[in-house]
Amino acid sequence: MKEVSTDPNRAETDHETALLLSIQKSRNQPAYEKLFQLMAPKIKSFLIHQGRSVDEAENIAQDAMLAVWRKAGLFNPDKSSARTWVYAIVRNRMIDLQRRAGREMRGKDKYRHESGVEDVSNGGVTDATSRDRLQRLLAELPEEQATTLVMSYVEGKSHKEIADEVGLPLGTVKSRIRIGFQRLQELVA
Repeated sequence: MKEVSTDPNRAETDHETALLLSIQKSRNQPAYEKLFQLMAPKIKSFLIHQGRSVDEAENIAQDAMLAVWRKAGLFNPDKSSARTWVYAIVRNRMIDLQRRAGREMRGKDKYRHESGVEDVSNGGVTDATSRDRLQRLLAELPEEQATTLVMSYVEGKSHKEIADEVGLPLGTVKSRIRIGFQRLQELVA
């Protein structure tokens, strides 16, 4: 006789696993929407308790849930529950972000030391000459890249806020910012 669990947490994790298996088997969008509604708030709350800002937590949660959709075929219910698998994705995303932040800081330090330019500090611009130089560099970029860079780095908007404001998917906004930033680095080098 099969034992029936009365543990509400077990029932919830079993439901999440069933949803993920449905996504895995048939790319079931309603199941994905339900899983997203169940998991995204938990992920966001977890990240905020880990010291992430609300915007950063929201971006990581969305990235993780997008990875769930893309990588659902890799899920193995014999190895873990859906919740454990999703949180592993979140953990890996956080590690990626920490590594990227470290690389960016090393790159800024390298630029500051090798170029002898002292008006660049923590990615900010401190005098009128530097602001003019930045405006000239931004003018070299396609408008969609320059606009998203300004919205992100100057206006301090989150990627989600930018996506909502310009009416583009979050991934497109992130790509434009990344490509624009790389192009600026090439122009400065």
